[in-house]
Amino acid sequence: MNGFGYQKKKGSRIKKLAVILLLPFIILVLSYTAYKLFLIPPPVVEGIDAFKLLPADKTITVHGKNLKSIEVTVAQDLKSVELLQDEPAVMEKTYILQIKPKDLGLRDGPAVITVRAKSGILKKVEYKIDALIDTVAPKLRVVNAPSVVYQGMGTVALLRAEGADSVFIRIDEGEPFKAYKTSDGSDSDYVVFFPVPFDIKDKAVFYAVARDRAGNQTVRTLPAKVKKKTFRRSSIRISDDFINRVVYPLFNASELPDPVSAFLKVNGEWRDRDVKRLGTIGRKSEPTMLWKGRFLQLRNSKVMAAYGDRREYLYKGKPISRSVHLGYDLASVSNAPVEAANTGIVRFAGDLGIYGNTVIIDHGLGLMSLYGHLSEILVKEGQPVKKGELIARTGSSGLAGGDHLHFGILVQGIEVSPLYWWDSRWIKANVGFIDSMVSKGLRKNR
Repeated sequence: MNGFGYQKKKGSRIKKLAVILLLPFIILVLSYTAYKLFLIPPPVVEGIDAFKLLPADKTITVHGKNLKSIEVTVAQDLKSVELLQDEPAVMEKTYILQIKPKDLGLRDGPAVITVRAKSGILKKVEYKIDALIDTVAPKLRVVNAPSVVYQGMGTVALLRAEGADSVFIRIDEGEPFKAYKTSDGSDSDYVVFFPVPFDIKDKAVFYAVARDRAGNQTVRTLPAKVKKKTFRRSSIRISDDFINRVVYPLFNASELPDPVSAFLKVNGEWRDRDVKRLGTIGRKSEPTMLWKGRFLQLRNSKVMAAYGDRREYLYKGKPISRSVHLGYDLASVSNAPVEAANTGIVRFAGDLGIYGNTVIIDHGLGLMSLYGHLSEILVKEGQPVKKGELIARTGSSGLAGGDHLHFGILVQGIEVSPLYWWDSRWIKANVGFIDSMVSKGLRKNR
């Protein structure tokens, strides 16, 4: 074989070897290209519905998946403003955008938000959101509100708001207590019944808030100052007889915990559960005022326990649990007739855990009355009842040691002291201003 032929054959082998060596790399490149073109998941952008309404200041959280790039712009008239432009190093990222339309040179009115995202060469998405810019906050004025409130009372305020979609009162940063319009027309007056919880802080602040659908809000401070009340303290001995007769039957099970564990579960975990149920029921109220005048107390009854009583429970001489009593225990004769304390609609009728057989009457605007430990319920949910109408009979169902009525007043789902609502003078002095609104529809369904 001559030298030329040998060199030619050698070169051919090198080329083949190079192709063999490069083949995995070529396959890898082709696979990556195919993945980028066809197999990579499309981008996903979440949270963009929040762009539909833009108030004076709004924080929007946008979460992107399978991202190579993302861009968000807002356009109005001939003006376009970039809100976000990024090519993240990772494929999943969360962005927090603070948008102040006025600072961006945008006016109140319609605008278009465009969101574009890519995950590969061919995989991309584009969303166009019709947005409304509204930077004008509602007007709000406190017309009538108490200057002094006491722990455990329920009270009422009159507010005037314009341009609001929701009006409410909150305590510090707590949950809102809904205000109701005083008529179906264009009138801007709102009435709100709100509780002063028994455990409220001494320096708690009450705020009236008016908020529009875009999220703009106006806040006013109520003049109400909290005054402390002194509540009774008592010790209650828990016997094995009480456990066997009252506590164990609540479990309705073949295997029962030891006496202490059983009482702790009922008086702690179950009590908290049932108080939350009251909160849920109490916030589903009629938007009109259904009641009038003072609330009725159980006929010929004696007060056995009052609102706010601090109880310590002793088992074999040792403290095992505590609770706060949030109603009045009223005792008369066994199976005494229970009348509706005021006019309203039965919101709940059935078993309510530690309260036993229970009736809750909705009097409208977030105000309800509660009747617990009943032996017999004589009304149904949704049934209208009149003040003084027979609704049940007293008993000892639930966590009750003897025949009595647990009577409570709920204001927006929170139990407050019934004492005020039994007092016609207090009603006239504190709720009397609502009488002037009868013509506006507050009692149109009474």
